[in-house]
Amino acid sequence: MKRSVCLAAIYILAGIFPVAQSQAPDPLREDIMRLLVRIDAKLADSDSFGAGIVIGAQNDQIYIVTANHVVRDGTQPRHDVQVEFRGLRGKPVPAVLASHFDVGEDLAVVTVANAKLHGIDVNSFPFDRVGDPAVLTRGDPVFLAGHPQGVPWSLSVTPDGFIESDEEWLRFESKSLYPGDSGGALLNFHLEIVGLLRKDEQPNGEALSITKVLAMLKEWGYPVTLRQRFTIANLETLSTGAGHTCYVNAHGVASCWGSNSDGELGNGTPNDNAQPSPVRGRLVFVSVSAGSDHSCGVTATAAAFCWGDNTTGQLGGDAGEGSRSPVPVSGAIPFAAVSAGLDHSCGLTTNGAVYCWGSNEHGQLGNGNKTASATPVPVGGGHTFSSVRAGTLFTCGITNSGSAYCWGANTIGQLGNGSKADSPVPLLVSGGLNFSSISTGGAHACGVTTGGKGYCWGDNDHGQLGDSSDSSSLVPAPVAAGLTFAFISAGKTFSCGLTRAGAPYCWGWGNDAVTASETDAPTNVPAPVFGSKDLVLKSISAGQTHACGLTAGGEVYCWGMNNYGQLGNGSKDESVRPVLVSPQP
Repeated sequence: MKRSVCLAAIYILAGIFPVAQSQAPDPLREDIMRLLVRIDAKLADSDSFGAGIVIGAQNDQIYIVTANHVVRDGTQPRHDVQVEFRGLRGKPVPAVLASHFDVGEDLAVVTVANAKLHGIDVNSFPFDRVGDPAVLTRGDPVFLAGHPQGVPWSLSVTPDGFIESDEEWLRFESKSLYPGDSGGALLNFHLEIVGLLRKDEQPNGEALSITKVLAMLKEWGYPVTLRQRFTIANLETLSTGAGHTCYVNAHGVASCWGSNSDGELGNGTPNDNAQPSPVRGRLVFVSVSAGSDHSCGVTATAAAFCWGDNTTGQLGGDAGEGSRSPVPVSGAIPFAAVSAGLDHSCGLTTNGAVYCWGSNEHGQLGNGNKTASATPVPVGGGHTFSSVRAGTLFTCGITNSGSAYCWGANTIGQLGNGSKADSPVPLLVSGGLNFSSISTGGAHACGVTTGGKGYCWGDNDHGQLGDSSDSSSLVPAPVAAGLTFAFISAGKTFSCGLTRAGAPYCWGWGNDAVTASETDAPTNVPAPVFGSKDLVLKSISAGQTHACGLTAGGEVYCWGMNNYGQLGNGSKDESVRPVLVSPQP
């Protein structure tokens, strides 16, 4: 039975895409299919067939990982191994079994030499299609990509249900497994590879975690190019803005609530909303960022969209003065993350470059001048970044080496380089610290080092640096209280941090509600969020006068001012305690 379908059809079943879009070309499906190969082999009088995943290329040679039983009977190698690529339909090419294999893990490597001679462009493989198996939870939808019953390049239509992970193994219940799926890919909802299929018998499927697969291949010395497009450090699934909040749930649906005077909720209406309202367009998002009067998000296809106010070009597209629905950021640039600031936005590409667009009077676009741009312009300096955050009039990012750079306004030291001079190009943050995350607020920034230590710099009139003083700092100042942080979010005039144990703390002053504490600690040091004793969060976001947090189970809580309904609980009453967003987006 042929099961090749476009991804849009899958989303129809999931209730995400309208039928009218079912015939649209699907880049996600095409990406996966280009990485997938068919493998045929022989042993004595028996034939074997299955699938494999292209994991890298070097010196005109292609490296493919598969299930060992597809190409061996235990330790006995099969012969006459043939590999067929999607771009060479019907034209199998000879392959060689590599010396490394593992019977217990059911893992093997095959290679194809002379790629150019066979007409294969090694640069055409979309290697940034790996997902994170660690974030899968019971019941999450997973899909199969393989060659069931010999059908080439098949993607399951109906999602299977993830059951559990056991360190290396991912288990799921399936009615879609057939012989020929072995060696293929287990995919998450965004059609990213999370595992290598091992079993091809219903009803209980099993796959080796892609994290384990890649670790073994690297240990064996193979040139692994397969990687994540969207890393957890980059993904902002919950974000608070000036008077609104946005969130992307586990199924890629983006919702916003609160102020909507400029269309920042993206729901096509001019009305504020005190409860979550889905963003128009039925796009499948991986992250979202709420700015002042606009919002931006990145879809699973690495496309950036923005909506809301556009008076300074902060939407990055042809949207006039603004748009109440998502508009694509111009340039067709593949983004891994995007961040919305006051009146500018910045995006991190899948290869680590940063582009910014919108207002630029202080050099916050980072391209060496102070001219506004309604289209993305590359940030100067030649750095390769792992994350970027747009603040009020400045921007900060972290390079792959862990160094922090900032650019734009610097009147209060928010660039953290020891001066008060604006800069239209990235400047290294002082201190020689190695950061794992960074966040920008009104006129201050905060970062967490790889060791979990918190540092903030810039404006401190309200104690938002958390260093027990009210003095601004031109260089990173250590956050007091000796906490080990997972992340710190810089709001307008306050900050909130999340410890590695999931406990939320806030400091500074956004209003009496957002920084309320059950202790008598001054507001210039971290204090536990009022009423959060039993609340364990996995992410936190500080806005202008409110904050929100997300639990591991996907529940969103907010606290602080609520004059626009930005707490999302159906009322406009402020709350010193975290209140559950209702209904859950």
